[in-house]
Amino acid sequence: KAEGEGENWHGHISAVTVAPRYRRLGLAAMLIKYLEDITEEVHDGYFVDLFVRMSNLLAINMYKKFGYIVYRQVIGYYAA
Repeated sequence: KAEGEGENWHGHISAVTVAPRYRRLGLAAMLIKYLEDITEEVHDGYFVDLFVRMSNLLAINMYKKFGYIVYRQVIGYYAA
């Protein structure tokens, strides 16, 4: 989705899920690249953000591989 205002107008990844039998085929990378392209070309967005549990090291490492960084930690974001 696209959200924010002005220079904070951006794309947001809510979830990226690939079924186990289709993993390691580059599908997540293709989906993320597509979202990045749509954010920039269609919505004139400046960046893409997402939230990941700090305990989800598999996802964090995947996003880092795609060039994402840990910008900040939101305490209590995933609180029940």
